[in-house]
Amino acid sequence: RVDFETEFSVEVSDKNCKRYMAREIRGVKFGPSPEELKKKLETIGQRSINNVVDCTNVVMFDLGQPLHAFDSDKLSGKKINVKTVTEGVQFTTLDNKEVNFKGNEMVIADEQDVLAIAGIKGGKKAEVAEGTVNLLLEAANFDAVAIRKTRRALGIDTESSKRFERDITPLWAEVAMNRLTEMLLKYASDENTKVGSVVDIYPRKAGQY
Repeated sequence: RVDFETEFSVEVSDKNCKRYMAREIRGVKFGPSPEELKKKLETIGQRSINNVVDCTNVVMFDLGQPLHAFDSDKLSGKKINVKTVTEGVQFTTLDNKEVNFKGNEMVIADEQDVLAIAGIKGGKKAEVAEGTVNLLLEAANFDAVAIRKTRRALGIDTESSKRFERDITPLWAEVAMNRLTEMLLKYASDENTKVGSVVDIYPRKAGQY
């Protein structure tokens, strides 16, 4: 299902990003998760956060493919950059940890700021929270060794980094994006919710060398 063509573009300049998919969802109904969704998480020992984040987590635990949702209204510009950050750039994670990059870490950025440490942790700038109505979804694939090096250098260990360090296939990104879209339409939508087209940067298909 595609209701509109996205205005967002993606540029990948860090070779350690093997695939990056982005999709807009407009008009989501943000709030607490219904009991059905809470129980899915409780059975695997995870706590409910909100209906949007819970959907990303359920898909990650089901498929082993990490996902992320940004509040697209909080982004600067309409371009996502997957790039290498320079030394000294500062960043605040979702759990309020202050990070000073050492240089050469792979990050997700908008046209002004770092939004996330690629494959590891999202940041405060585009956090999905009360008042969020428009999303930009991320389903990506990153080099396992690069994620391990960054995780060690910054001392940030997450469920996402654990999975990317296992060297998952880029093919899972598409499966997970579709599953996440379905779940958001089920648990975080109404008749006004619209699904955007997918931007898919996939320079070297799985199995090609």
